[in-house]
Amino acid sequence: MPPPHDLEEIREEDPLLVNSRQQDERNWGTFDNVNKPIDMHVDREVQLEFGGPIGVTFMMVFFPTIMYYFWICIEFNDGHLAHPTSFDEIGDWLQEMGRLVTTHAAPNVFSVVTYVSFTVLQFVLAASMPGPIVKGMPVPSLGFKQLDYLCNGVACWYATLAASAILHFTNVLPLSGIIDNFGPIMTVSIITGFAITIAVYVYGVSSGSTHRMSGSIMYDMFMGAVLNPRIGNVDLKIWAEIRIPWVLLFFITVSSALKELESTGNIRPEVLFMVLAHLLYVNACMKGEECIPTTWDIFYEKYARFFFKTIRLAI
Repeated sequence: MPPPHDLEEIREEDPLLVNSRQQDERNWGTFDNVNKPIDMHVDREVQLEFGGPIGVTFMMVFFPTIMYYFWICIEFNDGHLAHPTSFDEIGDWLQEMGRLVTTHAAPNVFSVVTYVSFTVLQFVLAASMPGPIVKGMPVPSLGFKQLDYLCNGVACWYATLAASAILHFTNVLPLSGIIDNFGPIMTVSIITGFAITIAVYVYGVSSGSTHRMSGSIMYDMFMGAVLNPRIGNVDLKIWAEIRIPWVLLFFITVSSALKELESTGNIRPEVLFMVLAHLLYVNACMKGEECIPTTWDIFYEKYARFFFKTIRLAI
């Protein structure tokens, strides 16, 4: 099928296409060159998603707010939706919501040490554990170069399970403390998400490595400024996709089960079912990590939007 008419001008004369032909022959053999102009057009085109700058700004405010709201409903309202009983009480109700957040969800030593240590551990494991190296899709902005991805999720996952078991049974870090400090840990994770997003944006702008920018600071900060951010051999998008949110979700579930065991002497079957479900899901994600480098998330999505998504999923 021939490419659209408006792509014809970038088919042959574009230096990225010309310079990539020999690389195609080495990496892909008889790679179909017809799709390259389309890939380049998609890779360069800026499309405002999520309602543009106004929409993404709203989302950056709304997501943390709704996280705190649901936490308050669970922690202080027996899981029922919290709401004022009349219009006259809206002001007092909002003040009470703010008081609960500042009083019970402010970062403490346990939350900072636990979350930061967990994040650093996942990065160190991602950089050092053995695993297969998988090539990603040809990246148009890099002259259709295929990046290498170290997919060591399985080894990292089992090492994390072993380390957490040792910390728990030696009482260095009882896992039941995670659910006791859920509010503060959530705050630390939100702050970390925004801090990393801003840091990557500043790095991209200052280093000249930005990609597909819209010109709106808020929109570009949400969608991301850098396409393939890396620290050493660790691709941050691969690392953020399953190493942080799903592993964290599993430990939150385990912590809930252990807390129930400490409080009541038993664990309900439905809680055990969720522990098993999250265990199997994370295990499947790690075993299937080799399939991630060729997905649209890695090929097209930039880092900041990716990190916002993973933080949202984690909580």
